[in-house]
Amino acid sequence: MKTSFLASVVLCASLAVSVTVSAGQTLQVPLPGKHSIVRLGAVPDPVTETGREIAGMLLEGLEQGSPAPVSDAIERLDRVVGRENVGGSYSAMRWLAQAWLAAKSKGIDQARPEPVMDRVYFDFFLNEDAANFKEYLQRKYAVGDFQVGDPEAHMDRRTFLEDMLMFNNPARSQWDATEQVVETVKTLEPPVKSVIDVGAGFGYFSQRFAEALGEGATVFAVDTQEAYVEALGRIVGQYGIGGVQPVLSTEDDVSVREPTDLVFVSSLYHVLYAWSQPTQRDAFMATLDKSLKPGGYLVILDNRDNAGASLHNSFLSRDFAVAQLYHYGFELVRSENLSPYRYLLVLRKAAPEAPKPPVYAVSEGQDRIAVSGSDSVVHIGSLDSFDITPSGIAAGKLLLEALTDADVEAARAAVDLYGKTIPTENFGGEYTALQWVAEYLAGSESDRKALTQDPLAAEFLAYLAADDYQLLKNYLARKYKLQASGLTVEEATDEKTREIGIVRRQALEDFILFNNPRRESWEKSSRILELLPLKAGDTIVDLGSGPGYFSFKFAERVGPEGVVYARDTKQMHIDYLSELAKKWDIENIRAAVSKTDGFEVDAPGTADVVFMCSLYHIIYAVSSQSQRDGMIEGIVKALRPGGKFVVVDNGPVDQGKLPYHGPYIRRELIRSQLEAYGFTYEWAQQIIPQRYLMVFSRGAGEAAAGAGTREGSGRR
Repeated sequence: MKTSFLASVVLCASLAVSVTVSAGQTLQVPLPGKHSIVRLGAVPDPVTETGREIAGMLLEGLEQGSPAPVSDAIERLDRVVGRENVGGSYSAMRWLAQAWLAAKSKGIDQARPEPVMDRVYFDFFLNEDAANFKEYLQRKYAVGDFQVGDPEAHMDRRTFLEDMLMFNNPARSQWDATEQVVETVKTLEPPVKSVIDVGAGFGYFSQRFAEALGEGATVFAVDTQEAYVEALGRIVGQYGIGGVQPVLSTEDDVSVREPTDLVFVSSLYHVLYAWSQPTQRDAFMATLDKSLKPGGYLVILDNRDNAGASLHNSFLSRDFAVAQLYHYGFELVRSENLSPYRYLLVLRKAAPEAPKPPVYAVSEGQDRIAVSGSDSVVHIGSLDSFDITPSGIAAGKLLLEALTDADVEAARAAVDLYGKTIPTENFGGEYTALQWVAEYLAGSESDRKALTQDPLAAEFLAYLAADDYQLLKNYLARKYKLQASGLTVEEATDEKTREIGIVRRQALEDFILFNNPRRESWEKSSRILELLPLKAGDTIVDLGSGPGYFSFKFAERVGPEGVVYARDTKQMHIDYLSELAKKWDIENIRAAVSKTDGFEVDAPGTADVVFMCSLYHIIYAVSSQSQRDGMIEGIVKALRPGGKFVVVDNGPVDQGKLPYHGPYIRRELIRSQLEAYGFTYEWAQQIIPQRYLMVFSRGAGEAAAGAGTREGSGRR
């Protein structure tokens, strides 16, 4: 439910906002070596076979009124709850199972717990013969004989039940240190009497704050999800909870007009930092600025790295949260670890005076990065956050009409609209590829021949045009929400089918983006090839090859005596690449699927170059520590002594300049991390403002000749 607030923020395309950003000093923030400063990882509560087995045991006991299967499920949960599902559904399922056993033994009225929110939780899931608990188990884990009618309604209801179960979990204090958070807010000076709980969901913290702050206190429980706000309204009324006012907010406004003493943000700031666009984060911070009294408090509860075992597979270094918030005008008052998984930051709105800069603990020789403004140093983002804008939707609709109805006029209109949109919204994104398709549809025979003169462009068209462009039609309809999503019952209920569907959609998105016939026009791919230390007869690993845009260029460059290892985690990309290589009789490409935590080549220690394009930001900020360790180990094993590791990635750009389809990572993060892994930095060059190339060598003391003439040589 914390992410429900950001989901709406991220989808808000371009907000004209005004936020006061401190013109404070540049901060030198320490970097953590092999570790990353942020992670936005996998699904926070995935369905596993273990979970499905436990859910089946629970459902059997609940439906039969039999304590034995429920007790067995509790024993099973005891073995796994702290090992594979910290902060997920297992501790909640265990609490409910024990409460059900107590109700079975003593009667439901005698078993109802005393704390009001625990009682709310108990009643919601265990009243009416545990109807909602059973429904959750069936919808989430696909156990029992539950039948899905409307797949969309099923997913909405499942999400509602999941969020209620996970985030209002009475056992949450085991990892969240709830009491300590509430006590911190209660003891602040001057006393806090009004709070905005951002992304409050079903009121887990809202009610606790209201109770702790006492009579006369008001907690505005803010959320963008109408169903959650309505549910909390019913809870407040039914249980007589005083001091809590549910508020339906919008994506760029918390919708609270009276100045408040404190804003509370739980499990959200890592998303704001590394996912939302800068303008969207500014919009969010602007709401805090106008809703918070001068001298008021901003309290951040978020996740720690915890040696690679972070809560919900996500975390943000507090140092970087504090640095960014300093430049938004907040000064740090208090920082503490609440558990191995959580930390708490208490900051003060310093206006009208300037905030005091934070002080960082830096070890001798530890790398640092300069933070001089409110921009994040790494941004993962979503392609959707850049593509799904009113103009992008309108252009996608025109292209879909052109494909569906063979409407040449719609195709021409799409070309024109993409032409107007690309310079202001979508540099390096998929719009240039979609515009190319529209030009082909609208073009004459000679136009079409010119557009498909490049063999890779011709194959790009052939792939999308198969079965009357069905793949592309489905893609446009789903991504731009031009038709009903078309979610099937199987996709809505079977986790494996759902996962396969997501992977396929991502693979097609990658295909359109990376094999884009117009890629050279904005990336200057030929310049990357010129700079690459690669010659005839060499061996190169194209790591994260996708559908082979660079792999085929490398094959030509190294010639028949050379070898190109194409490695990607998506089978669809490798299949496409392999089939095309076979069709073109290219024998020096060896394509294979890699794992997320490493890869292998036929002859370890022989690669002259490992090449990674548009991937390191994922390795840095999405992969787990163990996955990153495995991938780096694979690179080291593949390279010959003195071999080069070449990283091409996206950099941040000045305000007003369009980024390259969203994600970026500052070079300093890559350099510091790879040097901690034992690589030697050699040189770097900016290809375009949004794109750079970095060269590292395996081992120490192997600097390239003439490195001093290259941009970016030397230490920071």
